[in-house]
Amino acid sequence: MNKKYLTILIHLLGWTAFFIFPFVLLNFPSEAHQAAMRGLRPPGQRPSLLPFFIINNLLFIIFFYFNLVFLLPELYYKQKKIRYFISMFLLLLLAVYLPSFIKSGLIPHAANFQREHAGRPLRDMDRVIGFLHFLIIWCLSSIVCLAQRYRRMEQRNKEMKVQKLDSELSYLKAQINPHFLFNTLNNIYSLSICQSEQTPEAILKLSSIMRYVTEDAGVEKVALDKELDYLTNYIALQQIRSNDYLTVSFNTKGCTNDKVIAPLLLINYIENAFKHGVSNHIACFVNIDISVLQNELTMQVINKKFSENHTSGMSMGLNNTKRRLQLQYPKKHFFALDEKDDTYKVTLQLNLA
Repeated sequence: MNKKYLTILIHLLGWTAFFIFPFVLLNFPSEAHQAAMRGLRPPGQRPSLLPFFIINNLLFIIFFYFNLVFLLPELYYKQKKIRYFISMFLLLLLAVYLPSFIKSGLIPHAANFQREHAGRPLRDMDRVIGFLHFLIIWCLSSIVCLAQRYRRMEQRNKEMKVQKLDSELSYLKAQINPHFLFNTLNNIYSLSICQSEQTPEAILKLSSIMRYVTEDAGVEKVALDKELDYLTNYIALQQIRSNDYLTVSFNTKGCTNDKVIAPLLLINYIENAFKHGVSNHIACFVNIDISVLQNELTMQVINKKFSENHTSGMSMGLNNTKRRLQLQYPKKHFFALDEKDDTYKVTLQLNLA
């Protein structure tokens, strides 16, 4: 059922239940009230309270929504509290004194009886009932208004949180993309200096990579196959530029069909391995293993450690990626960095579900 109509139905049922109960009680008045009411009518004639009951309750329903929709939002919550309490006082006077006038006009002989017999018990009882009725309706409308404001504030806070996360993710991606482009252009520049025959192939791979970065990676999630193709091209570029001192192993296993992942999330660990774990003069290696078992992705990156090459840039890159993991995979990831004397090992596990 539509939420709007469900709310209307709940209000109707609530008002029905709220007003039926006191109406039933009015049909079973106390002995004192029965004795007093006998003076209001000629023998054999029973006064009907139904018209008074309907009009009185309609007035309180109007007050409920008037307080809910206008008085509280437009006066009280907009720091016009003096006007609000003056309005409440005037409405309270109406609630206390108006029922007696309504009853006198609707119930035959009520006015004559009250003038002849002082009528104070009936009038006092009507005023007490009017005051209690006003107090209950005021409390109910205030509670409903407060609940609505709280719900709207919660929704607004959620929207602001989502906007903040989107902005932060965009900022983190903006940090990653130029960093990668800068490294890759340096690679191709090195090839062109050496007049390598692999330069055209490197340019084609860079074109494919940049197409992915600019067209596909702008969404929240991408196909895992595309992300792996992106990594494959990047690793191929690194191999083209490197010499025989570097040994690269890149293995993937498992079913990647129909799996999605946040784009550009894995590249930073691989970038760091090539940037800080490769030497042109000493034998080195980069081993990358990615496995997918059901919805669990596990990536291990192991590279040789060159302590003099590990700068603050590596820490900044890892911190950016860790922050993205917290934002995009909260409580659905595991990250570990194992540093030994001669190797670095990064382990990342993601729940892709």
